[in-house]
Amino acid sequence: MNTKWIVSDVPTVEQVNEMVEATDVDRLVAAILCVRGFSPEEAEKFIKKDISSLHDPYLLKDMDKAVERINIAIKNRQKITVYGDYDADGVTSSTILVLCIRELGGVVDYYIPDRETEGYGISIGSIDILAQRGTELIVSVDCGITAVEECKYAKSLGIDVIITDHHECSDIIPDAVAVIDPKQDDCTYPFKYLAGVGVALKVCQALLKEKMSYYDVLEKYSDFTAIGSVADIVPLVDENRVICHVGLKKIKNHTNVGIKALFDVSGVDMDTVNTTKIGFVIAPRINAAGRLESAQRAIDLFLCDNYDEAYKIAKDLSDFNYQRQNIEMEIFKEAEQMFLDKYKDDKVVVLCNKEWHHGVVGIVSSRLTKKYMKPCILLSQCPESNYKGSGRSIDGFSLYDALDYCKDLLVTFGGHELAVGLTIEYEKIDEFRLKINEYANKYLDDELSVATIVADCELRGRHLNLQSAEQLAVLQPFGTGNLQPQFYIKNMTVQKAYCIGSEKQHLKLTLCKDGVTVDAIAFGFGNGNNIAFNDTVSVICQLDINDFRNVRSVQLRIIDIK
Repeated sequence: MNTKWIVSDVPTVEQVNEMVEATDVDRLVAAILCVRGFSPEEAEKFIKKDISSLHDPYLLKDMDKAVERINIAIKNRQKITVYGDYDADGVTSSTILVLCIRELGGVVDYYIPDRETEGYGISIGSIDILAQRGTELIVSVDCGITAVEECKYAKSLGIDVIITDHHECSDIIPDAVAVIDPKQDDCTYPFKYLAGVGVALKVCQALLKEKMSYYDVLEKYSDFTAIGSVADIVPLVDENRVICHVGLKKIKNHTNVGIKALFDVSGVDMDTVNTTKIGFVIAPRINAAGRLESAQRAIDLFLCDNYDEAYKIAKDLSDFNYQRQNIEMEIFKEAEQMFLDKYKDDKVVVLCNKEWHHGVVGIVSSRLTKKYMKPCILLSQCPESNYKGSGRSIDGFSLYDALDYCKDLLVTFGGHELAVGLTIEYEKIDEFRLKINEYANKYLDDELSVATIVADCELRGRHLNLQSAEQLAVLQPFGTGNLQPQFYIKNMTVQKAYCIGSEKQHLKLTLCKDGVTVDAIAFGFGNGNNIAFNDTVSVICQLDINDFRNVRSVQLRIIDIK
């Protein structure tokens, strides 16, 4: 892939000195903080993960109405159903709100729609099911902000609805008892980027206000909130940074049986957990339940208090994930070939196949977007004959706005700038493809289709040591909005180069810079590379710590190589 490298401007010696004095970090970390635009005061708060970043939940519009209605339901023993989404964010959101309402003595159940038969969000059919079960109050988590007709229908049956969501809002807001979404235009909440589980946490903080402090509520549910926030790829800044920091510490205390079982099955050491392990190992197993079976299995896991039972469920989730990987690979191959044969010149790629599994098309669209730097939408047929799909975009192009431009052709749509879901009639797919590319021709700059890789600074050989890698830990947790630092190292000499992996898909290197030798790994750079002994290469990389047989050493994780 053609990539453009940008190495950030070097801060002045005076700037670095001032940062070191204010934060007591080493000079490399201080330089990164300067490059990323922190003032010394902001950097000090950032490093401390200051709990003053936690905002009052009652700053969220309608929080008072939501708390009042939930408390009435608890007092009068009315049945409450927490209605969630089938991904890791929805699962963790549902879990903490069920636990909270149980603690307050409420009669509470949970419902996750079936991805295959019901699709995303609140539906008329699901409301009928809940009415038959005696539900008197529905509280949505991680969904519902577009459920205008569904809320009307629930109201006609005498069921109250509270919406809690974090997705983009359309022009019409559902007529519900309360609608809590920080992205509402008239919501003055100071932080707009909570995950669905972050919004659910705010509801828990407000409900438990008389029993414990806001921080204590965070600590109580922080493990689930961290997992859901990392899984949903929200920016790990402001409140989200504190949530994840506290949550990672709690996970290490092994307090939840279900979480422990899932980590054990996954082979992840809870004592060394970080956002990368949650994002790439734990979250996919939670998501796999909703993709191939029922996400309610994942909630069952987290509400379980028996380790043996929890381990069996966790093993099922791991098996689902393995099946998902195989299905994903097949769909990816088919979709990529279809793209190369017919649609490689389109600015927005729209692919459909009635046989593709609904639960996997979002992952495949994400892989295609990353590989070809084009927004991609994949569609498959759903039981009611319409086609449903998921799309992913590139930085700088709002796929949500593109769908809004095409809304006259769509049955439903929702999401945000970089990820969307939609439903469309089969007969309108070709017209939709033309119209969304008409929009892209106006608003998608060709320069956005060239992958840009930014390095925080250039490294010399003297930086390639364990101490430098360990110092970077003060910047954790890493994630969107606070990426793991990336470094430019030029003119390294290749001492060893060989391919590893079951299909020789990864490249293992030994490199030398200024007389310092360091190991490196380049995932996905194996087959087809022409790098050989004694070549000179430049890289953009991360400084990782390799802990092999209790021997710790620095290792470069290569992002790109030239």
